Amino acid sequence: MEKHRIKLLDSFRFIAILCVLLYHFTDTWARLLPYGNFYRHIFSFGYIGVYFFFMISGFVISYTLENTQSMWAFSRNRLVRLWPPMILCSLVTFGIIRLLDDQHLFRNAHEVKNFLPGLTFTNPTLWTQLTGVNFHWLNGSYWSLWVEIQFYIIASATYFLSRKHFFRNMLLIGIVIALIKYIPVDLLNHHIINSAGGVSFLEGWRHENEIFNITFFITWFLPGVVFYQLYKGFRFRRDMSISICTFAAVFCLLRDIRVFFATSANVMIPACLLMFGLFLLLICRRNYLSFLDNALFERIGIISYTIYLIHEEIGVLLINKYGHYLGSWSPLAPLIIILAVIGFAELSYRFYERKLSRMLKKN
Repeated sequence: MEKHRIKLLDSFRFIAILCVLLYHFTDTWARLLPYGNFYRHIFSFGYIGVYFFFMISGFVISYTLENTQSMWAFSRNRLVRLWPPMILCSLVTFGIIRLLDDQHLFRNAHEVKNFLPGLTFTNPTLWTQLTGVNFHWLNGSYWSLWVEIQFYIIASATYFLSRKHFFRNMLLIGIVIALIKYIPVDLLNHHIINSAGGVSFLEGWRHENEIFNITFFITWFLPGVVFYQLYKGFRFRRDMSISICTFAAVFCLLRDIRVFFATSANVMIPACLLMFGLFLLLICRRNYLSFLDNALFERIGIISYTIYLIHEEIGVLLINKYGHYLGSWSPLAPLIIILAVIGFAELSYRFYERKLSRMLKKN
């Protein structure tokens, strides 16, 4: 991927991580922050950045699989990329939280046992059920990594079982997985609907507590798979079955938005279409995205994984403890923390991650 890196995808990652950072530092933890609701929910939909990451991943993993010789090589390369930052960020998070979090605002990050889910990229609920001991994410942001791992397994198994028919099979398998979550509601007639029109018993499952929560998120990866095929030059008129599968995948995504984001669908659907638009411009009108051809955006995109791993608990804790020293300027605290986590991620990537990855790849 390094030799033929699509730099605009790094700028897409920059957009995604910026959304997540602003969401966590202004909305999610507003009750703990000295400026409270100063931003009046301006960034309350920043969580959409995670779904943009999923879409980017669908594109990138499709590309990566085509340039990988075996499932073993793919798995090894993924772990070499994911593990070094996870190890470092888990240790730093644990150390800083234990040192500074005297109010135990982030209780889960105080417990050594909670290293296990993050370092294995598996859901804490799985370990809880296996051991009878309550496990949690060391850092709340880690939940999406388990979703990514599930997609990696499904996509790589699909690809190496039939490289020739990967596109069609991935769409079919993805649609089936996406529909599984509706079986109790739509086919078994369990009418459990909440006041917002969503499915109440499923609503609590679509986050970190559901072991196989890929059923709730795979529809965000599938557009990325489609866009990669378009990027390569695929024409839908060549294969009507793939055209139908693509339409069905988009329908499933819109259906998921309407059901599980019932109260925010008016924002989620335009945001989804904006993501689609960015990918289509990448494919058809790249020059229209020249404003994203920016070395800083691209660099932040490259290190966005480390930023994502390190930012939430540490950032919120630092703002909570020290943000009031800025007085009336405390709303600037998120900017200071964002710059700090970017600096940490750059140092980690330059002096630790790349060197360790090279060593691991040689062995």
